[in-house]
Amino acid sequence: MVKHDTLPSNTAILRWRDAFLALNQERLDATRSQMTKRQQAVIDVLAVLLHVNHPRLPGFVTADTPCGVRGFTPSIAQRSALHTLARGVQLPRDPAHRSIHALYLMGSLGSVAQSSSSDLDVWVCHDELLRPQHLAALRQKCDLIEQWAAQQNCEVHFFLMNLTEFRQGQSRSADGEDCGSTQHLLLLDEFYRSALWLAGACPRWWAIPLSEETRADSYWQRLVDNHIVSVDQWLDVGSIATIPAAEFVGAGLWQLNKGLANPYKSLLKLLLTRHYASQYPRIRPLCWDLKEQVQNGGANFKNCDAYRLMLGRIQQQLQQEGNAQRVELVRRAFYYKADLPLTELNKGQRDGWRAQELLALTSEWGWDQNQLIALDQRQHWSPQTVSRERNALVSEMLSSYRYLAIFSQRYASRIHIQPRDLKVLGNRLTAAFETRPGKIIQINPGIRSELEQEKITLNLKNSHWQLYPGPWRPNDNQAPLRQSESLVELLAFARYNGLLHDYTQIALYPQHNSLTQYELRELLGVMKQLPSPKLNNSALTTEAYPLALHIFVNAGVDPQHQLSRRGMQKISNRDDSLGYSSTRENLVHTADVLSINSWGEWQVSRYEGHSAIADILAQMLTHRELARQQGWPEWYVHCHCVSRAIAIRERVTELLTDVTTHFSQPQPSPYLLQIGADYHLLEIRQRKLHIEHAESPQALLTLLARPRKRYQTWQLDRHALPDSPLRLILEESRSGIWQVYYWRDKDYIFVYVCDERGALFFQQWPESDLRQWLIPLLRFMYRLDQRWQYSQNRVQARPIKLAELKLKPLSYEFECERRRMPDDVQLPAAIDLHAVIDNQRHMTFYCNGQEFRQSMHGDQLFSNVANHVRELRHNAAAYDCRLTDLILADNEQLVAHLTVRQRLEKRLSESLISTPI
Repeated sequence: MVKHDTLPSNTAILRWRDAFLALNQERLDATRSQMTKRQQAVIDVLAVLLHVNHPRLPGFVTADTPCGVRGFTPSIAQRSALHTLARGVQLPRDPAHRSIHALYLMGSLGSVAQSSSSDLDVWVCHDELLRPQHLAALRQKCDLIEQWAAQQNCEVHFFLMNLTEFRQGQSRSADGEDCGSTQHLLLLDEFYRSALWLAGACPRWWAIPLSEETRADSYWQRLVDNHIVSVDQWLDVGSIATIPAAEFVGAGLWQLNKGLANPYKSLLKLLLTRHYASQYPRIRPLCWDLKEQVQNGGANFKNCDAYRLMLGRIQQQLQQEGNAQRVELVRRAFYYKADLPLTELNKGQRDGWRAQELLALTSEWGWDQNQLIALDQRQHWSPQTVSRERNALVSEMLSSYRYLAIFSQRYASRIHIQPRDLKVLGNRLTAAFETRPGKIIQINPGIRSELEQEKITLNLKNSHWQLYPGPWRPNDNQAPLRQSESLVELLAFARYNGLLHDYTQIALYPQHNSLTQYELRELLGVMKQLPSPKLNNSALTTEAYPLALHIFVNAGVDPQHQLSRRGMQKISNRDDSLGYSSTRENLVHTADVLSINSWGEWQVSRYEGHSAIADILAQMLTHRELARQQGWPEWYVHCHCVSRAIAIRERVTELLTDVTTHFSQPQPSPYLLQIGADYHLLEIRQRKLHIEHAESPQALLTLLARPRKRYQTWQLDRHALPDSPLRLILEESRSGIWQVYYWRDKDYIFVYVCDERGALFFQQWPESDLRQWLIPLLRFMYRLDQRWQYSQNRVQARPIKLAELKLKPLSYEFECERRRMPDDVQLPAAIDLHAVIDNQRHMTFYCNGQEFRQSMHGDQLFSNVANHVRELRHNAAAYDCRLTDLILADNEQLVAHLTVRQRLEKRLSESLISTPI
């Protein structure tokens, strides 16, 4: 080691440089040895193509396009490669201005992890003073070279690097192939341990002894001041004294996102980042190990293999933690990153250096031939095995990320990641990894190339569907890949994960169930037409919203099974699928809603029973505010069940159309829906949807009687209340007036009162003299209005409409006939009986001027009032008591007064009957 108070000689600096270049050449030779002849030609000519502009060479834009690599002179091999590419082309004179400082190859090239699929990532370190138009021309030149390389079956990606910005930690967004704003020094660490120098200046990092890493800038300046180095020969890519805590969580996010497509490589890098965090604050980057080996001598491309160095660090830590399963997972990740199936190689491949290195490693790990065969059969793994491997990978990656997140909260005051990148990466992870009931998860993130199955078995057991890839029999012990109450969820899972193909055969068990082959074919047809999951980065900058809703009604269910058993498929002409036949059967038994959102997530929500339709509407209407801005999500109703499928589909489609149209209004009125014998009231209150359920007509009347703050019309579903007077009453409701309807039916009179805001009061009277009941009610209402007219500063009395309801001939529909208001309503009652209830709910009655206080009469209040009423009557008949007025403290709501009046009159009448004369 060189002490910090002395400077190395120029000879020592050149020795380090030569050692680096020797290692670099070994790596380049190793890289070329794994390439085809055409790929070798590409790598040999890359530097030349960027050094000059020539119309016969790939990458030519104009003669003035920035080019020229600092200090570069083509070698004999490079000239030969150029001659092969373009015979007869003479290299022009060196450019007057060399705009490119250096060229480097990044990635796994030259390591045991290099594979046939490894692409060439080229850093083009350019002059920082290039103008935007010149940078654009250089970008175009690089794009043209990429296109030419692709024709040679060589994938090349150029990255234009402004090293001044790079040293300052400025990077591009997370939309591209780079690491975005998330990690600067971690990327620099990877650069120094794995980059291959192609041409131009060498990184000055190699001229700095390891002992001076923390003082690299000042040490370099001393070398310059003492004329030990020539500045033109070196390039400042950046120093790496340590890795700041602020980079770790962003790096974790980045690697998790990369793991969606390449989990094995990402797991290795994520675990290395976690290892670094565990060393904080005394972090020793892997590139330091490499520098130490190079500067001390004895470095070669095998003992300095970037991936072997990474594996060694990770393995050592996991072994110290004592988790053998995690060690095996990391070894599998390394093996699959190498992409070299050892049991499938020919003799020439087995003799290659990568195969020999990998064989030595697997032997060291204790892997036998059977284990290697099982691993090399990955492309034939069952979906169950793929799913288990996915779970192991995801569990380890998420565990590592959580470790980094906790670490960052503890040690990082800020994190090195742009807010937009944080949002995009975080939302992408949520879409991929967040689990919730019914969400369809991708089980094959790059583990197998595809999961298409020739045969799939669906088994119905204990009301749950089970999905088995391949053939299956009831006595098999094989565990299902997935099971759910929802058949749609299983089919969506199979479609999402690529198990379904045009030739896939589906076997059903048991053979006799409500799911017919016809319905299954129709469901599969719908699934196959669904677009493949796509993820758009721009969509990840906002909250997820639904793009499409597929509503599957009665999937695998016969809605008339019970009716058929009772012989009641149709015993009336009522055809509404939500109130079918005379028994008003709801034919929608189940509904499975497949939601596809802007983040590419698929979610199946299952609804069962009488509330299934209301639950669908609730899910749909949660998107009302969004729909007002950009329209409702596309929605489709699918129904292929055994009975009345077309009618059910049309009815549900009609209902959804009506409801979404109605609730698209700025201030929609309450919507009343009847499903079977149940009622559902949908209402927007304080910008939120409220759905209330009534299981009977009586419960519905209770809902309709609630006080309302303002008048709103009632929106009735077109099939709701078909044979009830309520339909006509609610449709006839008007603002600002009181309406009284009565209907004579058999032994009863039914009375309905609508107040000025649309609230409804109902009372049932025994059939007798109508005037005996009606006049006291109307007199009571007039009395209230007279009093409230003054308190509300109204000039005119409130109109009161009186009408009789009658059934139309040969119909279940009602009509109303206007009735004249009886003259007796204006006359005072023979007995003036009114009540007052104060804020403390204390009650006082006044009967023809005599006061009855609750505080004085206690439990005898009602019987004493009843006795007094009897005494005032001309005869002792025990007919019902009638209140002429009622005052409720701080309340001027008609329905509330009528409800309390009804309750008080009932107690008074009961006391009148029970009290002896």
